[in-house]
Amino acid sequence: RPAGRRARVSGHGSGWQEVGDRVFRFRYRSYDLNVGAVVGDDEVLVVDTRSWVAEATELLADLRRLTRLPCRQAVNTHWHFDHCFGNATLRPAAIWGHQRCAEQLRGAGEERRQRLMAAHPEVAEELAGVVLDPPDRPVGDAGAELAVGGRRVELRFCGRGHTDNDLVVVVPDA
Repeated sequence: RPAGRRARVSGHGSGWQEVGDRVFRFRYRSYDLNVGAVVGDDEVLVVDTRSWVAEATELLADLRRLTRLPCRQAVNTHWHFDHCFGNATLRPAAIWGHQRCAEQLRGAGEERRQRLMAAHPEVAEELAGVVLDPPDRPVGDAGAELAVGGRRVELRFCGRGHTDNDLVVVVPDA
């Protein structure tokens, strides 16, 4: 693509709100969750993967209404189920997350799922179908930088916030 030409983004009246140049958010009623998308020249990065297979599948369908570019990367902003239990559905995308996010999912993910199923029987079947899939691109406290279709994206750890493994996604050119 010639310099200065932007990747095509479909009409985003489909629920996506542009919050920066080719940076979008979609607000889902389920758990009042914001999911992000960073559109590069030849791929899109997803920020958070939702709670279970059907929700992650819905996210992918909504993403297709935004752009036809492939999703090769995703970020888990933290280890809570509504942000990362959809990871397996987005594979083979690389999934970035703080190293403690990956550790929590490996060490306490199954216990968390069982507690959620007991507390919320209305979604127990959906949670039972989740394949716990921790991030495979761990990020330490120093953060990380990645390329998304020719764009630089920074993953920053700013200290304890909502959890001890929160990441902030920064798109400097937006």
